[in-house]
Amino acid sequence: MTHRTYQTRLKNLSAESDLALSSYAAIFSKAERTLFAQTFAQGIRPTQTHKSGFQLRFGITARQYNAILYGLRGKVESIKELRKDHIQAAKARIKSSEKAVKALERRLNADRKTGAATKNKTAFKLHHKKRRLATQKHRLEKLLVAEKASTVSLCFGSRKLFHAQYHLEANGYKNHADWKQDWQTYRDRQFSVLGSKDESAGCQGCQLKRINDQWLLHLRLPNSVIEQTGLYKQVVLPIELPHGEDAIKCTLKRGGAITYRFVRDEKGWRVFLSIEVQAAKKKSIEAQGAIGVDINAHHLAVVEMDRHGNPINKHRINAHTHGKTTHQRMAVIGDAVKQLVEIAHRTRKPIVLEALDFKRKKQDLKANEDRRYNRMISAFAYSKIIEVIKARCLDHGIEVKDVNPAYTSQIGKHKFAERYGLTPHPGAALVIARRSKNYREQPNREDQTASWLPERKATEHVWSYWRKVARKPVAYATLLSKRKLSRQSALSNGTESRTVSHTSGVSARA
Repeated sequence: MTHRTYQTRLKNLSAESDLALSSYAAIFSKAERTLFAQTFAQGIRPTQTHKSGFQLRFGITARQYNAILYGLRGKVESIKELRKDHIQAAKARIKSSEKAVKALERRLNADRKTGAATKNKTAFKLHHKKRRLATQKHRLEKLLVAEKASTVSLCFGSRKLFHAQYHLEANGYKNHADWKQDWQTYRDRQFSVLGSKDESAGCQGCQLKRINDQWLLHLRLPNSVIEQTGLYKQVVLPIELPHGEDAIKCTLKRGGAITYRFVRDEKGWRVFLSIEVQAAKKKSIEAQGAIGVDINAHHLAVVEMDRHGNPINKHRINAHTHGKTTHQRMAVIGDAVKQLVEIAHRTRKPIVLEALDFKRKKQDLKANEDRRYNRMISAFAYSKIIEVIKARCLDHGIEVKDVNPAYTSQIGKHKFAERYGLTPHPGAALVIARRSKNYREQPNREDQTASWLPERKATEHVWSYWRKVARKPVAYATLLSKRKLSRQSALSNGTESRTVSHTSGVSARA
């Protein structure tokens, strides 16, 4: 089982329906902000006392309070998990800045001794680098204090819009009142209705029904909204399901939970329906081989492997995402993954991926001076590609495996590229596929440093050899080229000698 979310837009809403949704969002937002201020912001866990008190204060039901609590708890837990990454990134930046400060200090001492004309420029850089280092240490200290106290800071309405009040003209506001109106509207723009499989139609507060060939949402309003607006306790909203209609029907039929989230944007109201989707029946056959996928910044290198570990087909699927908007990237990724899934569905083989983590690489972007590399890593939607691949394979019954990515590029380049006529990326894809079958990755016998591994190296892992190759690729390539030339010359000399001896034998008999 996995969660899947589908979205649609509410069209042709009446004035009463729009008022009901806006009032619901305002009550929901105010209760959420108040609950955060009284509990999570102070490091306090909400209790049953908070629940009963909030029900009376804001005129909401128990299920509506639970929706507020679960949504807020998810935001808080997300912030806490991200804070761990922020702390690691801050420590890495401080370490890099300290190295830069020491290097600038050495350069400044050398310039002062030699009287170089660049000493003032170096002193200027050192001064600002020290200021930057002090700021980084202060930020790290704040993160560590918050981590120890288990408190979080959460801005309802986005920090960007909050800081816009200090630069009204630059952000297109005539006065502070105009900004405050936008600020309040943005804060009161969404609410959620929590679903449960124990409730009818998967949700007590909002039920989806099919009446006269039309989908209708029956939304239960909070008691406070009913009192303020004078509306009936339920508002009926016509809705279309252009995506995921079959999956939603199956969920309603089996009595699964459906959670709704209503969001207002510049075009109106949107609805997000979250359901649990059952995996399709497994169709891939592991004994037939595997499909290795090497995900790169501009394309997917795909290699189909037979059951003996040999490549029988290769594909290049373009997935260029640099310079594109979010929607354009998703369209490109969707098209690429569709081609990949079609290959796996046709061959009935599982897909094998690398278990890579780009968090560390993206944290070190500023330390790397290669702008092309930084731009490539920033635009590399690796996690999104993995997410879409796994979701599509779940729908089609295709198994997806994750393998260790260690030295796949080196092994593919130096062991399989020449043997099978593969370029580096397809070679890495072949290694990824072979690794899912636990095939040996010993180097070619003619490429080893000795005729056979010495007894003292018998207990070493084979990756120790490829680690040496990865650390000194230029020296290794030079060594291989020399060995290749020596083998070719030896073969040619052996052929010539055999020809000469054969000719001499014939002449002697003659």
